[in-house]
Amino acid sequence: MASPGEKALLLLFLVHAVSALYPDTMSPMSPMMLDPDPATPGFPSPPAHFQDMAKKLMMRCLQMGHLVPMTTDNPFNNSGVQMEDSMSSPNPLSHFHSLLTSLPAEETDTYSDTDMDSASHFYFQPNSTMKYPDSDREWNVTERMWNCSSLPSFIEHMRNSSAGPQCFLRAFIAPLSWVALMMKGGDDMEPEDYGRLVWAAKPLLQNMPPPQMTLPPWIQNPHLEKMMKMLGEVFGSLSEEQRVQIREWAKERVAQNNYNCSHTAAAWRPRSIPDQKPGQTHRPEQEPGQTPKPEQEPGQTLRPEVGQNWPARPPQPDMTVMPSPCPPWLVWLKMDVMKMMGPFLSGLPMDDIQTIPNDQLCQFFHSPQFPSSFRGVGGLPPLQGRKILQKIRECSQKRDDLVQNLDRLGSLACFYDDAPTLNSSMSRLLLSQLDECSNSGVNKLKKKLVNTVMSSSVDDTSPELLRALGPGVTLLSPFHLSQFSPDALKDTLMSLGSEVKWGLTQAKTLANKLLQGKQEVSGKELMSLGSAVTGVASSVLRKVKSQGLLGNEGLDMMSQKMTSLQRKALLEGLLGDVNASELIQKVPASLLSSLSLTTLDKANLTSLDQLEGKQWTRAQSAFLVRNILGKKMTLPDMRKLGSAMQGVACEMIEKVAESGVLEMAQAVTETPRWLSKTQVCCTAQSLFAGLEKKRAGYFNNITDTELEEIPTLLLLHLPAEKIASLPASVCAVFMKKMKEANLSSLPLTSRSRPTLTNRALNCLGRNMSKLSSEEVLSLGSLLCELAPSQMSLLAPEVLNSTVQALASCKQIPPRHWRALFQLLNDTYGDPSDWTADTIKSLGPLLLLDDSAVRSLRFKSWLKETLSDLMDSLPSPPVPNPPQEFSSGPDLSALRWKLFSLSTSTSEVMPMRRRRAVLPQGEAGLTVSLLEELGGANVYWSPAQLSKMDAATITAAVETLGEVLDYSAEQLVVLREKAIQAWGPVSGLNESQVLQLGCVSQGFNLTELPSLPFSSLDTLETLSRCSWTQPQREAVWRGFVERINKTVGELGAVELVGLDQFICGLNTEETGQLNTDAFREAVQSVGEVQCPLAVTELLKQRAVAVFGEPQGWTEARVNSLGNIMAGLSLSEFPSLSPSAFSFLSPTSVPLIPPDRLAALSTSQLKALGPDNAAMVTNAQWAVLGEAQQAALGNALGVAYNRMANDRAEPTTNPPSNLSQLSGASMLGTLGVGVFMQPFLFLLLGFVL
Repeated sequence: MASPGEKALLLLFLVHAVSALYPDTMSPMSPMMLDPDPATPGFPSPPAHFQDMAKKLMMRCLQMGHLVPMTTDNPFNNSGVQMEDSMSSPNPLSHFHSLLTSLPAEETDTYSDTDMDSASHFYFQPNSTMKYPDSDREWNVTERMWNCSSLPSFIEHMRNSSAGPQCFLRAFIAPLSWVALMMKGGDDMEPEDYGRLVWAAKPLLQNMPPPQMTLPPWIQNPHLEKMMKMLGEVFGSLSEEQRVQIREWAKERVAQNNYNCSHTAAAWRPRSIPDQKPGQTHRPEQEPGQTPKPEQEPGQTLRPEVGQNWPARPPQPDMTVMPSPCPPWLVWLKMDVMKMMGPFLSGLPMDDIQTIPNDQLCQFFHSPQFPSSFRGVGGLPPLQGRKILQKIRECSQKRDDLVQNLDRLGSLACFYDDAPTLNSSMSRLLLSQLDECSNSGVNKLKKKLVNTVMSSSVDDTSPELLRALGPGVTLLSPFHLSQFSPDALKDTLMSLGSEVKWGLTQAKTLANKLLQGKQEVSGKELMSLGSAVTGVASSVLRKVKSQGLLGNEGLDMMSQKMTSLQRKALLEGLLGDVNASELIQKVPASLLSSLSLTTLDKANLTSLDQLEGKQWTRAQSAFLVRNILGKKMTLPDMRKLGSAMQGVACEMIEKVAESGVLEMAQAVTETPRWLSKTQVCCTAQSLFAGLEKKRAGYFNNITDTELEEIPTLLLLHLPAEKIASLPASVCAVFMKKMKEANLSSLPLTSRSRPTLTNRALNCLGRNMSKLSSEEVLSLGSLLCELAPSQMSLLAPEVLNSTVQALASCKQIPPRHWRALFQLLNDTYGDPSDWTADTIKSLGPLLLLDDSAVRSLRFKSWLKETLSDLMDSLPSPPVPNPPQEFSSGPDLSALRWKLFSLSTSTSEVMPMRRRRAVLPQGEAGLTVSLLEELGGANVYWSPAQLSKMDAATITAAVETLGEVLDYSAEQLVVLREKAIQAWGPVSGLNESQVLQLGCVSQGFNLTELPSLPFSSLDTLETLSRCSWTQPQREAVWRGFVERINKTVGELGAVELVGLDQFICGLNTEETGQLNTDAFREAVQSVGEVQCPLAVTELLKQRAVAVFGEPQGWTEARVNSLGNIMAGLSLSEFPSLSPSAFSFLSPTSVPLIPPDRLAALSTSQLKALGPDNAAMVTNAQWAVLGEAQQAALGNALGVAYNRMANDRAEPTTNPPSNLSQLSGASMLGTLGVGVFMQPFLFLLLGFVL
């Protein structure tokens, strides 16, 4: 409990802070008046949303158990300071009072009236009537505070307060300190003062780093070291994009400070040029009186304008004189720089790694800073990790000390390839560092190390062995795990943390061992399981109470590991113990998403403040926005929504735009991660229409300032003709925006993509053959849009750097693939002749041609190189996006090639079909090989699978059971093998069924109903597999008979657990579904894709529960998911227009074509790009001409009248690519332009 003196001191600190921040607002007679020394740093104005940031940080103080004073009224009204109670007040002191009173009452300790009275007197009578704090030390600190004239000195006194007051003060000051650091760069500050600002700003970066980070363009080396040290300490809180930005920023500052050069100096510079096509070289003279603008890096701000409350800064380099470009192989990563970079070394590009001198790296390897640079950074990119370890190994050979320093490797240990030579103690050291590894070969390494450790162990069940194995304990069999004592297992789980991954049978073994068969467990017992919680039965979870769970930070990580069934069961248990309102306030994000709209309704949330800091689903967001705001929303409301922004319909955005389109656009894009493509498009359209109303031809004569104000995300959706007409005078701002642009919200066939690219090339103002590498790289993501015909004009060295940059592109338009691959062949030769280094550099581009991947000739290094390539690629999104928004080529050819390299001993690998029999030199189907292959076991032919003996399938059955997409022929063989190993289906037990997993699909329709299991958890596990409709019906029949319940007795948890097997219900059973259970579980039921006849039955049940479709809200439409595809011919058109964009994208392809054709053009347009891209060829073909045009309008592209006629943008003729089967219509049809003027007038195309 804080003393009264500390409480008063906290308030006094804040009064002083405000008086320093706003000296002009203080009364002339106020004792708070300051006369700051102009030679010391002043105080910045609070940043935008300062109150929100400070409140969130103060909430962290509450969560840490610190107590904060509360006032029943505003104590500042007695002072000479003019106050306002509104949160919009420009005076932060009233903000602080409002922040205190807005904190949740149940989490806030309120002082007594006596204490508060004392604090109030202490505040405003600092002379003879002041009540002194109890501690002389506190008073001495307070007395010095009165003489503070700068933010750093204020922070220094603040640091002397105790933990509680310091936490709240730091929360208040952190945003201000970060603004000061970013605006000034600290050139006029002593290192000690700069360090104080860095310390004060840390909570902001640690708990809520700004989504768009701004970093100072100038900073001295001593200050840079302090800044990088702090950023390294908050490394885990930063996104990957922020880490990259910081790393590149530090690299540029080192270049400027140490080598007087710039890595961006040779890139595009502001030029006054006319609009021109790439290839033209005319450049007019600069206009009289025009001064070149200083180059500004992405995310940075220019220096403060004259008149701001900042002292004069020392003279800076003339930024109108461009610094000399750094040489390509600048050796900037010396020993001192590597120490400074810390964990940011973990993401270095290969080019930078290759410049590190080996001797400098080895010195760094032996320094105290090295271990922390590669610990806690996650799995390293395989190519970079191997290269750094190789360089360390090369310089360590002279000293032969790498083995003696294995404990220093951190995440580099993932790539250690000399495990067989290590003894037991060294193997333990290496094992302890493999917990963050994500590369595919790490399990093989772990097995070798585990075998070495276990071979030297006297007792295979001792606690010491578990501690020695560390992360390697996950390789032990379920039986072996069951032999350890519960206490030893509990200690191991606690030490391993929540990131460890267990197999399902391992997790069930651990849960059974630790819970000892209990059916009712406490929250503490559940938390002790850590990541093994996946093995807890749903029947146990639905009885768990809230004590020891709600408010526990570990609950979030634990529930992330749970299945949908487990989360629903746990929530049922918690709701039996606490009311809905309390649950919503305390439940973590991973559980919040499983709450039904019914539960939200019971919580009776009435304020946007109650939504703050939560991660809502789209259906939840739509429900809350409508319930709290109705259809009226203001800009302040929009800024408070956070993740609930997902629930804002376009009509609401358009209404907000009426109060100011630019302010609306900026507010919408403050939370880009929560925006749908539909919201982005309608926001952009409202913005552009509003600006054109403001001034005719707005974009023809737009200024730098006006273009800068338009969010980049929206600028990308500017109609193509307006992009082309942008004046050359705004090229500086346009290029800056394009360098940071993310094009993923644009359809791949949008005309805007090539138009943006050509506009950027015009800004460069050179013939393609004259462009430098830096100029091409300055295009940012537009580089990925360059046509191969354009790239072929580049100089050879520029083409090489451009192609290497293309390998990092997240999206390359499919229309370029064929020509681009031909360019690769022409430039680098046949891929089969490429060296390992070439494949490492260009690997992702190799995937543009499946046949080239499959026909790669065998080389000793090929498997490791392709495996590293696979590990470096992002996991494909689930479900797969439509082709218009796809993020890359199919990986099936690469998976097949890795399989063939793993299973053949032949040196020459002929190209074969997916499941063709491999050459005679094939490796045998051993347990270790099957486990190594994992999902790639799908490529075994039936003939090869038939060679497995009973012992192999028994040992590897769980691995084989995890494969989801076996062919019918493979399943026949696997069924025979399972029966050979375990006997007929009637003799199996539930544990064996669980291990069989998707192999169970091989059982016939007579055998499936007799599968011996009655657990919802087993049923949910089997639901991952690709069951046919007759199989679903057979499994359902057997299950419902064994559980001895009627359909009407099934609760919400049971309906969630049924998953796809709910498709097995017949007409009568569907009508018997319990109303309350269906209402509670409908979102999970809506995720299942059933045949149309079953979907129609589920729709009928939805109508019975929720009423007629014309009354369904956006939230209801979204929560019903795929059930919406069952609406009838008359029901679809009855939906409100705003509901169509809230359809689940997965439901759109399931809608019968004739029912989609019943929609009006306005309804089709209302689908938005997310849903319009999902329309199939069959659906598109039955639409009328105007409907097809409306669909194209929804997507943001235009279509001609001829079905299946593909045309490319006229600015960039395409190569015709074969259509992929199963792709959506709008993904394969592309863009076709029907140019007749009357059709444009009729259809109102927005191109």
